Amino acid sequence: MIKRFSTIFILVISLCPHLFAHSGKPKFHVIIDTDGAIDDMRSISMFLSQNETRVLAITCSQGTLLPGETQVKANNLLSNFHHEGIPVGIGCEIDKELPAWHQFAKNIRWAGPHAANNATGTGLTANKLLNKTVNGYRAKITLVALGTLKTYADWLKHDPQQINKIERIIWYNDPTKEEDFNYMVSPESFDYIKSLNIRLDIVGNNSTKFFVGNCYFSAIKNARSQYAEQIIKTHAQTEVVERIKQKHLVLWDDIIPLYLVAPILFESQQEGNLRRVTINNNLPEAFVYDAISKLLGSGTTATNRVFSSFPVDTTLYKIGYAQILGPTIEKFGQVEWKAICMTNEVHGHTGIYSIIGAKMGIRAMEYFNVGVNNLSITSFAGNKPPLSCFNDGLQISTGATIGQGLITISDTVLKTPVIIAAFNKQKIKISLKPKIAAQMQKDIKHGVETYGLESEFYWAYVEKLAIKYWSRFDRNGIFLIESLH
Repeated sequence: MIKRFSTIFILVISLCPHLFAHSGKPKFHVIIDTDGAIDDMRSISMFLSQNETRVLAITCSQGTLLPGETQVKANNLLSNFHHEGIPVGIGCEIDKELPAWHQFAKNIRWAGPHAANNATGTGLTANKLLNKTVNGYRAKITLVALGTLKTYADWLKHDPQQINKIERIIWYNDPTKEEDFNYMVSPESFDYIKSLNIRLDIVGNNSTKFFVGNCYFSAIKNARSQYAEQIIKTHAQTEVVERIKQKHLVLWDDIIPLYLVAPILFESQQEGNLRRVTINNNLPEAFVYDAISKLLGSGTTATNRVFSSFPVDTTLYKIGYAQILGPTIEKFGQVEWKAICMTNEVHGHTGIYSIIGAKMGIRAMEYFNVGVNNLSITSFAGNKPPLSCFNDGLQISTGATIGQGLITISDTVLKTPVIIAAFNKQKIKISLKPKIAAQMQKDIKHGVETYGLESEFYWAYVEKLAIKYWSRFDRNGIFLIESLH
């Protein structure tokens, strides 16, 4: 047993740097069903944080909370992460008594009050949202159930033709026996799902360790991502701290995203279409927490084709750019930094509108929580500089290039940068706020009047202005976003 564990541990350590490496295209396309427990918040944050997994939609079912209560929390969390484009649907209420921990879970804020102002939801029932999401989607879907299986069972009973769209279902429940909470809320749903020709992975944590406590929080701080930071904030609420002190909180639903991308950390037994999965109890707690930290931070670095990692050594940059590198990456992330650097290199100079285009492209991808080469974009910047320079930033940041056939330059030209971005039958209009556009136009006009368009002093002025916009304009504050139905 000791020899076997040593072999597994050495193998896992050697693979750890590659477990959460990303190629730009997701390996897993998931829909998540949640019942509103606090471990669901951790699990959803982990799913959203990584490039290996694309979250297409979230549905809310009854379990710990009522579906409507969970929908508010899910919308707030998505808005807090600026992933408002991930739709949230609501399942049906059932005639079941809510658990003893219902009030505790209801009192916990998944995100700050500021997020609630932007959370609108979709207004769709779970069934309608599930159909809308999978119809026409090219890849097969992994269904993740953090509560009961009722939402998925009801959907597949009503629309059995959708069974062929499903790759597998991953469900959190005690894998050694069915009579766990998620099973007991709707045992008939498990029986129905089990009868289908769909792979069902039942994942659980039957260990006596892996608590959510000081060691866990110390590890995930190292992720330096908004997802880890929000988990820490959520668990700093007084009611949660008391539960942590009592060692009441354990890694439960949050082991599912870890299982999806790092199954080597788990043990499983196959029974036909059923797979019973448990986390390896022999793994040291510190190693599991570190793996979660790496997962939470895996989406913060830029995807690369030629570089092993995008260079951020200040000695490689000209003085003006070296000075803003550290603070700008700290504020806006490495993904945006790379997009603007590449835009400036391809564009031929450090341009004002091209930088706005790169920031808008990153914001559009953030909205839908997708990577490059996934958005279709229509630009209203035309083909005449300087406004059309905006198109270069859009293409390079999103991968929606002319060569990919993902960008269209409309014959309608607007005075300020505006795009329509589309993903999986959803469309949004993103425009530069009028106040920001007016400020930019005023700054550019001053440069033209002072130096003249043909002067080298004008282009030096433009570069200085562009660097200022690059380092100061927050992409989450300078754009207006409107959902188009």
